[in-house]
Amino acid sequence: MSDDFKAIMKSMSGRFVSKAIHTFDRATMVVVSVCWGAAILMIMFALYAVSLSASTRRAYEAAAASEPILPKIARKPMDVRDVKPLVDRLQHRYPGISFTIGNDNSIAISSTDGAKFHDWLNVVRYVDIASPKYRWIIKELCVGRCTGALMRAQMVGEVVTFEAPESGDKH
Repeated sequence: MSDDFKAIMKSMSGRFVSKAIHTFDRATMVVVSVCWGAAILMIMFALYAVSLSASTRRAYEAAAASEPILPKIARKPMDVRDVKPLVDRLQHRYPGISFTIGNDNSIAISSTDGAKFHDWLNVVRYVDIASPKYRWIIKELCVGRCTGALMRAQMVGEVVTFEAPESGDKH
């Protein structure tokens, strides 16, 4: 192995390198120069790509850190135990309007008397005021030619709650 090391050191000596360069002709010098230039150019391009990748990574991390974590919205339909007392209270307050509890715990508010229009409209508005902890959705609203009544509204209440998002969940 020491013979190999001596041969390598002899080839790296200044006199040998100088002699090798002087023996190159012009065409060989052009080929070697173009190859070295291309290699240097490729190294510069690779360094630029790495730099661009690192700055993009920093920008992504900054954007991800500034994005808010939104809570999850949970919707739960109204329970029958909550619907029944509300309907009883409404029936007591507005005796001229009929109330029906549907299979999906919806409240159907109807009247066959056109003179009770303002009372019927007040009931539709009052439902939201009477139970503010529920979000009310109007499934049906009909005045005039309705099925079985002159005025009819069907409303469904739901409880809306906000929960903390799961870890790692941004949306």
